[in-house]
Amino acid sequence: MDKVVDFVEHEDRIASVDVLRGVALVFMIINHFGQTFVGGGFHSLVAMSILFFGIIPAPLFYIVAGISVVLMNHRFRKNGDSPKSIWWWALSRGFLIIGLGYLFSVVMFGTIWVLDWSILQLIGLSLIVAQLTLYLPRRYRIFLPVIIILLAPFLRVWLQYDAIVGTVGNIHYAPPQTWLDHLSAIIATGKAPLFPWLACPIIGTIIGEAIIENPPNPRRLVYDTLVTGSLLCLLVLPFFLLGDPVTQYPLTNGFFFLSTGMALLAVVAVIVTVDLWRWWNVTSWFIEVNGQVALISYVAHHLYGIVLFGVILGFYRVIGVLGWILISVSYFGLSLVYAYFWLPFRKKRSAYWDIAMTFIVLFLAMIGRWILALQGYWVF
Repeated sequence: MDKVVDFVEHEDRIASVDVLRGVALVFMIINHFGQTFVGGGFHSLVAMSILFFGIIPAPLFYIVAGISVVLMNHRFRKNGDSPKSIWWWALSRGFLIIGLGYLFSVVMFGTIWVLDWSILQLIGLSLIVAQLTLYLPRRYRIFLPVIIILLAPFLRVWLQYDAIVGTVGNIHYAPPQTWLDHLSAIIATGKAPLFPWLACPIIGTIIGEAIIENPPNPRRLVYDTLVTGSLLCLLVLPFFLLGDPVTQYPLTNGFFFLSTGMALLAVVAVIVTVDLWRWWNVTSWFIEVNGQVALISYVAHHLYGIVLFGVILGFYRVIGVLGWILISVSYFGLSLVYAYFWLPFRKKRSAYWDIAMTFIVLFLAMIGRWILALQGYWVF
């Protein structure tokens, strides 16, 4: 009989989940800074690598949201908390993160984008939907992602996606002007619509249940996730042959299968290295720490790299690869300093402090934007 292998825990947290969140964040930052200071595309190896780093962050965040809901349910039940407490956690955290998403859109892109629907909003909603789907047994819940994926292209046609967003290769996102536009963006035509991306947190709940199984079986989880991720990546081929460019963010069928499949393969890689091989060094520590401050860092890296260096200082696509590397390294250095002071503070308090601090940062950024707008540097 195989020896039982437990999932690695650090201070009562599943280490691989923090590492997964950190992988999503680090890849997103590298991609965003690369797009800002170099630009992505297929004209060079560097530009192609920038595109690569942008493939998995969003679906990986959604998958981790589903995993987190299962882990929190498990923790609440172990502590003897009532179902009302579990739902309060899911609803309060979910709606607060949705609120952060709307405020973030206004701060970054101006009041005209107040009805935008993007990654933060979907992460918040993922927590609520994942909690709701836990009422379905796993043998039935496993069909929900398939249904969501199959409905997505039909909903895009019904909501006239091409007329709203443009055709593949000619994407021109415009801010939603009405609540009906906003609802359309939420369902299928926005930057992070429910269809097909809501499949990811539901997949995350299935992974989360495998993590809390007793006895734990990381090898079986690795096998199942590897097969699923590989199949999704293989599904890219027919779309590619039919002329669907698989790198077109965010709504082509090929991109969804490629990004979600690669996100699941990232889950495999992390569980193998952290939980099976017990491979731990300064790199895995660095990624784990970034995962623990992922929420505020999601907002902060936009303000630091894209706004400060890209917009205000005027370095947008003029400082090249070296500037990209230097600014990325400086940001990660500052994030580690922040984590050094913040994580011990948060450990003695509630995790809601992460949300509170992120709101504070965004409100300060809003004030700063109004001041800079008066000077003509960062207009609404």
